[in-house]
Amino acid sequence: MESRQPFYKHIPNILTLINLCCGFLSIISIFYRNLEGAALFIVIASVFDLLDGFTARLLNATSESGKVLDSLADVVSFGVAPAALIFIIIEYSLIRSNIDFSFIDATFTDRLLLFSSAVLLVTAALRLTGFVLQKDSTTFKGLPTPAVALFIAGLTFILTDPVTEKIAEWIMKLYLLIPVVLLLSFLMLSNIRFISLKFKQFDFQHNKIKYIFIAFSAVLLILLQKFGISLIVITYIIISVISHFVSKSSDI
Repeated sequence: MESRQPFYKHIPNILTLINLCCGFLSIISIFYRNLEGAALFIVIASVFDLLDGFTARLLNATSESGKVLDSLADVVSFGVAPAALIFIIIEYSLIRSNIDFSFIDATFTDRLLLFSSAVLLVTAALRLTGFVLQKDSTTFKGLPTPAVALFIAGLTFILTDPVTEKIAEWIMKLYLLIPVVLLLSFLMLSNIRFISLKFKQFDFQHNKIKYIFIAFSAVLLILLQKFGISLIVITYIIISVISHFVSKSSDI
């Protein structure tokens, strides 16, 4: 007879389910046009996404079923929620350019622009499918979906806060928003190896880039608080892309 697993072995899955619930609450917040709340729930979901993996390794409770559950939760929190959020942001951008805008009366082009947000959802789902099959944990093949979701959450904080109103006016342009969505989607499905923040050993020599990035991110959060989130993701992308091509050139 198969023995039951001790309770602590289920803790990582419980944390994953909290991540899933945060994604759901983010979507509910979008229904009520509480964009800042939606962004906040995405940030909280990313914290629990980090904790479930860390806890699974700490408690030696990793499993294939846990990895699948994690990806399913991530589709909601880092796929559906940010795609819906960017949908609303693009809609607001269209409203700014057309006072009488409504989805029913919108032109085909406007509807196409709105549904460009679905590209983010589709590529996130494909990226997470690849993640389930990925065995190498030292790097990520393609931009991780939590990074994309955090970038959009950080962008939302900038767009909804009166303090950053002037920056928001500059960002709320379709010629900026659409290319950003397409670029993030491309990076998720790319073969670029992005740095994993998982630690197999904690010595500085083998984790220089990770420690420098974490320290820089901490400084940005202290100085800019929630407005620094998108900058942290941009920094992560730049460091990872440079690291990928440097390591690739050294292998030639």
